[in-house]
Amino acid sequence: MSRKMIVLLCALLLMTSIASAGPLVFKFAYDDGPLPFEANEHALAVTFKDLVESRTNGEIIVELYPAGALGKERERFELVQSGIIQGTIASIGGIAQFVPEIGAIDIPFAIPSHAVAYRVYDGPFLSELRDEILARTGVRLMGVCEAGGFYALTNNVRPIRTPADMKGIKFRTMEVPVQIRMIEALGGAATPIAWAELYTSLQTGVVNGQHNPVPIIVHGKLFEVQKYVTLLNHLYGTDWWLMNNDWLGSLTPEQRRIIVEAVQVAIVAGRGINRIVEGTDRGIAFLKQQGLDVYMPSPEERAQFADLAIPAVLAYVEEAYGEEGLRWANRFLQAIEEAEAELEAITAEAFR
Repeated sequence: MSRKMIVLLCALLLMTSIASAGPLVFKFAYDDGPLPFEANEHALAVTFKDLVESRTNGEIIVELYPAGALGKERERFELVQSGIIQGTIASIGGIAQFVPEIGAIDIPFAIPSHAVAYRVYDGPFLSELRDEILARTGVRLMGVCEAGGFYALTNNVRPIRTPADMKGIKFRTMEVPVQIRMIEALGGAATPIAWAELYTSLQTGVVNGQHNPVPIIVHGKLFEVQKYVTLLNHLYGTDWWLMNNDWLGSLTPEQRRIIVEAVQVAIVAGRGINRIVEGTDRGIAFLKQQGLDVYMPSPEERAQFADLAIPAVLAYVEEAYGEEGLRWANRFLQAIEEAEAELEAITAEAFR
């Protein structure tokens, strides 16, 4: 859809909301297509819609705009800022276009497990992120969802088992400078490309490879234009749930409570879809059925990637973002340590 058409559609949406005197309308836009049993964003969106509409008895109606219908991440973020729509989902790349220092927390090999990730992004660290984004943009972060889970490398040139295999391969990254630096440190050539353009870019050879979690590779049909998969688990994918702060402020206390609780439940639903995809024949088994070569690096091989990627990213964070970037990186690593300690205590209590 052209930018002109998006502007026209959004103007019509705004006029419709002004003209209507009925229920409050929550317009929710995101990238994933309308496949709730494959796409985590749509799964959480339909869950949110059902909970809000049923619990408010129709006082709030949630309109869903999947598949990038209202534009790319930057455009949707600006629509939320202006109040034309009330909510969107953005990747960390989308957030970094407005708060660049957020890229400092995209540290490779930092998060060791899903359980740690959930405790990090559901705990006190979330409040700090919320305060920063609100102060910088006026948009409220409601929660950090899971964008597929842990990342894999894919390409159509050769199997990747060590960093040496990355040499000369053009990899798509998000518009996050630390991801670009990470790919370059591993020997690949990094090219930032929007998600909506990724499939065609792989198909036409603009890039040879990319990195994303398995559920996203499946949902985006990237297996059709890729041959090799390396389950490196080098990054944990996040989706950032954003809402217009003024719209939230206009609600009654009871309506706000329903919104907050619905977000929390919907995030769990999105995570659940990802685990189901990964744990069934919809995930890795499906990629193998499609003829892709799937490789799991040994701990020693994975360490070779980590030894190159981590120092390069931390050096870039200090160079690009200075003390503020290092503060966010250190706070992120501290949150991970705290989460690991909490989980160790839970394990000890379970076997006491």
